[in-house]
Amino acid sequence: MKIIWIKVSLFFLFMIAFIGSSLRAVYLIKLPLKYANLVHAHSHTAFQGWIYTLTLLLITSLYLNKAQIKKGRYALQFMLTTLVIVGILVSFSLQGYALFSIAFSTIFGLMNYWFIFRFLRDSKDMEPAVEQSISLRFIKTGMFLGLLSTLLPFAIGMLAAKDLKTTEAYPSFIYSFLHLQYNGWFLFIAIGLLFKLLEKDQILFDKQKANIFYWLFSIAVIPALSLSFLGMSFRGLVIIPAAIAAILQILGIGFFFLALKPVLLQWLQAKNIWFQLFLSASLSSFILKVSLQFLSIFPSLSSYAFHNKNMVLAYLHLSLIGVLTFLLLAILIDLKWLSLNWLSKSGLSLFLTGFVITELILSLGGMGVFYDYKILFYGSVAMLLGVFLLLLSPQAAPEHRYQIKSL
Repeated sequence: MKIIWIKVSLFFLFMIAFIGSSLRAVYLIKLPLKYANLVHAHSHTAFQGWIYTLTLLLITSLYLNKAQIKKGRYALQFMLTTLVIVGILVSFSLQGYALFSIAFSTIFGLMNYWFIFRFLRDSKDMEPAVEQSISLRFIKTGMFLGLLSTLLPFAIGMLAAKDLKTTEAYPSFIYSFLHLQYNGWFLFIAIGLLFKLLEKDQILFDKQKANIFYWLFSIAVIPALSLSFLGMSFRGLVIIPAAIAAILQILGIGFFFLALKPVLLQWLQAKNIWFQLFLSASLSSFILKVSLQFLSIFPSLSSYAFHNKNMVLAYLHLSLIGVLTFLLLAILIDLKWLSLNWLSKSGLSLFLTGFVITELILSLGGMGVFYDYKILFYGSVAMLLGVFLLLLSPQAAPEHRYQIKSL
């Protein structure tokens, strides 16, 4: 796998930021495409373009050797998947949910099956220490949750075909799909990659507490579906599993930091300031995300959590940008796949600043304190320019990169 291919992932991140900025500009200019279509293109490219392609590159490069990569045709998988995602981006932008976008999404699903089943097969040939590692356990669990999530679009399609879009069943299945994607598949894989960095650096974290963290989050992930239903009319039926899941996650994140407590500060101090910044931002977002999920079980906050558009958007961006994207950028920095020069440092600064601005405006607007769509737009543009600079930033010379054995 070629490190330069992270530019493909960054291109998709750029397109996400471009579409997001365009959506913010709806009050300033007339959009050439339908707003709803761009929203679909924005979300699908975020999941399938940016996060998926980058995790595919990281997982194969960190866990597989050259022979396994060649035999499994992972390079071919990546290139074909990239073409399919371009089709998803274009088709959703032009027509929303229709023939071509559904066709490309179906092909992507098949490519995803190919990657997951091939990797799970190759993982059986790894050294016992790697196969039994906490990092790979998170990776595999994330993949199984990803496979589970692929069943839900069929149910969503059936409900739409039976003209049941106006019922609560329809959004319930959509929320379940999204939950299994970003709270299951992507979150578990991102956490697994973080533990892989610790294992790579031979950091002796508390494995017993890390295992407790794994089990608490794994047990919580299915009942945590109920947290997405608390805004529905059947809230009373799901409040108990929702509360249990929220408590399990709070306990889980506690054990996560207990597992890292003896080594986290020393490990961070040995790293460069940009890795420290983005990992700290990701972990802080992780704590806030889990805390907000816990608070959502209280009825007095349900109107903010489920019926306030600005708050919902702020939470989604906290999860997908604050937790996942910042962690992935920290990993790229640590592996030296992302060069640190004036272009990339400027890009990282703009991206982080834009995120803080947009989160503040959305949160304050959701609370009825302050809202300004122009400032929100400027924050989105800052993130867009930040990603653009990351795209322009040259790759590090090979001798300065962290060398992974499979490259």
